[in-house]
Amino acid sequence: MYSLLLVEDDPALRAGLEMLLTEEGYACLTCASVEEAENILIHQMPDLCVLDRQLPGASGDALCKRLRKMHPVMPILMLSARSRGKDKLDGLKAGADDYMTKPFDVEELIARIAVMRRRLPYLQHEVAPAGFLFGNRRIDPLRLQVLFPDGESQLISVRDLHLLELLWQRAGLAVTRDELYNRGWGHAHLPNSRALDQYMVGLRARLRDTADSKEALIISVRGVGYRYTGSKS
Repeated sequence: MYSLLLVEDDPALRAGLEMLLTEEGYACLTCASVEEAENILIHQMPDLCVLDRQLPGASGDALCKRLRKMHPVMPILMLSARSRGKDKLDGLKAGADDYMTKPFDVEELIARIAVMRRRLPYLQHEVAPAGFLFGNRRIDPLRLQVLFPDGESQLISVRDLHLLELLWQRAGLAVTRDELYNRGWGHAHLPNSRALDQYMVGLRARLRDTADSKEALIISVRGVGYRYTGSKS
């Protein structure tokens, strides 16, 4: 089941969309403002987002930019009453993948979300060939290696790579156990907390990452999952 963040301040529209999307098989996380959305994002990151552009307080554009920075490949569909060409262009520039104007056809909305959802397996597992820095270790996705500052290297698995990439993409934020399972084992896998904890012990060992050190790269977040303490640089 894919999770979907629905940010809409109109209570009637929000309730109606939540009901329809739930019937379509999505696990909906609903909220009415940017502040409420950010509170949700502290604990979990959805797979997709449907975002109203006109929100109380901070704008939908600001949230869209934040989401895009936190999760570069998350599909985002923006809703707005603004229908001018420039408004649509501004929404897309903010980071939205798609843009629909209100009032909209509900069946078309569901279809567009389904198109974005079908792209997820390809987007989520795509790693840049150049790799990325995980603390002071370089992750080389082509050779499936961790390169240490002392010149040594350690082989890793594709699953290791996917988990490290997810943690790195969400630097500083807690990644839930379900999200880690979905990325590493697939949505059909039944989560098992003990198995995940044991796997993370092995992954830390391959990274030479000591869990109880003040400089630990991966730390456990009680009741949630794990967090990468470094920066996405």
